[in-house]
Amino acid sequence: MAYNNELADRVRERLALEEDIEVAEKKMFSGLSFLVNGKMCINISHDNLMCRYSAEREDEVSEKKGFLPMIMKGK
Repeated sequence: MAYNNELADRVRERLALEEDIEVAEKKMFSGLSFLVNGKMCINISHDNLMCRYSAEREDEVSEKKGFLPMIMKGK
């Protein structure tokens, strides 16, 4: 499984700053996933970062540099 270790370290460091969450790592989707409170939140595959976010933030998130929508099985 190929993923950017430096990016994974940055995600680990950022998630460690959050209080009252449980973080687990699991290899999946050809990369490394970070589960927050038992739900997949972030996946790193090669140099790509896939993030789960609230639908209410769609406009804000879609303006970020490099944003591409992720569609899996039509969803």
